[in-house]
Amino acid sequence: MAEGYQATKGNVEIFLKELKEILENPKSKVNIIPREDKPIEYSTDYCLTDLGMNKEDIKEELKKLKLDEYVECCPDKRNLKSRDYYIFCKIYNQKQVYIKIKIQSYDNKIILCMSFHYAEYEITKFPYKGKEVE
Repeated sequence: MAEGYQATKGNVEIFLKELKEILENPKSKVNIIPREDKPIEYSTDYCLTDLGMNKEDIKEELKKLKLDEYVECCPDKRNLKSRDYYIFCKIYNQKQVYIKIKIQSYDNKIILCMSFHYAEYEITKFPYKGKEVE
């Protein structure tokens, strides 16, 4: 999680609101990028199989993201002119799942999911834990 930074609480709340609005649209799409540079146990496919989920379930899981699961943001190193990624961590079966997403297109209702896999390292930094919107 190098080069990360903490977005303001308000910016994370806006991101989550926009994310959910897009995902509620029946025409929305989640593009999942397969991870091929790491061991299989840190792949999306392995994680989904282990959790009894499929790729369609990712869309539903993204709708459930909360402010207190936010970790940090980071730039898209492959496309420096695009939006930054938002990183979240959810717990499934006592294991941390690392989720790295961004809104790829507001107009076309596309979410880019770069990561949805077990965390390689324990995530301990949750800047807004216990600070949910009332």
